[in-house]
Amino acid sequence: MRPQTIAILLSVAVAGCASTVDGTAARGPDGGLLTDVLPGLNPDGLDPFRPVEAGVIRVDAAIAPDAGEPTFADAAVFDQRYGTFYIGSNSGGSEDTTYVSATFRYLPYPDDLRCGQRSAGAWDLSVCTSAGAAPVDPHPRTFPNAGPLTLTGGLDDVSVRVQGSGQYIPYFEQGAQFPGPRTVRVRAPGTRDIPAIDLSFAVPPTVVVTAPAGAAELTIDRSRDLVVEWVPNAAREVWVVLSMTVSADGESRSYRAAVQAYGDAGRAVLPSRALAELPVLGRSVSLTVLPYNVSTARVGAWPLTTTVVGQGRRYAVTLR
Repeated sequence: MRPQTIAILLSVAVAGCASTVDGTAARGPDGGLLTDVLPGLNPDGLDPFRPVEAGVIRVDAAIAPDAGEPTFADAAVFDQRYGTFYIGSNSGGSEDTTYVSATFRYLPYPDDLRCGQRSAGAWDLSVCTSAGAAPVDPHPRTFPNAGPLTLTGGLDDVSVRVQGSGQYIPYFEQGAQFPGPRTVRVRAPGTRDIPAIDLSFAVPPTVVVTAPAGAAELTIDRSRDLVVEWVPNAAREVWVVLSMTVSADGESRSYRAAVQAYGDAGRAVLPSRALAELPVLGRSVSLTVLPYNVSTARVGAWPLTTTVVGQGRRYAVTLR
């Protein structure tokens, strides 16, 4: 088969992709079945991949007298569905807040081209601008969900409701509902899309910062490494994040310099080469030091990543 023939085959395969993502494969491959519909709405009860829904594909017969006609049915690419939970402290602002969110998707959210990021070692620097349009979400409506979520084990029970689009309405309240260490139990009744949920997650202990010590206001010299130290902690990771926003000519630009370390390391360094790229004149400049536990699980056929954030330290910052 000639190279141009192979190119045609590949283009046909990509263009023909649809989704059968209900999580079963009891009746074999389903290339070309009329029952196949958009991702998340497939009633045919077949394999949990994305097959080429074209039955038997005939290749290059009109172009070349190749011996035989290569055919294939049900070529598949990987399923992209996933779920995420976020539980615990919100990293913005100067006081403790509680934030809980949940998402289940058949397709990933597209990259936002208004943001750029670069990394080196354990640190990264991201910059986002308000100029331009946000990406259009290609996910079909409605979104899959497991029904209302109930979180117990905190100071009060927390409920996360589902809106008409199928998406969860984030929970946001002043104060810390889940001070650590403690265990939070998450339950949901389940739906036709996602089975019932009954999972428990550990909230990490509060991070006790020993350096920089002192008041809640801090001056940071961008020409020197920022060293943060804490009493070794049982958290999977501790994140040190310096964030700020700059506005000019009707456009805002947000900066986020971050470094992470194991909780029991007791120390992280945000290097001067990252700090040097931050502008001096910014507003809402803050430094947060927070503990994170990140875990993975499966809910039926759904991979689920859960981020649980404990309490730590927040500083208002002046850069020089």
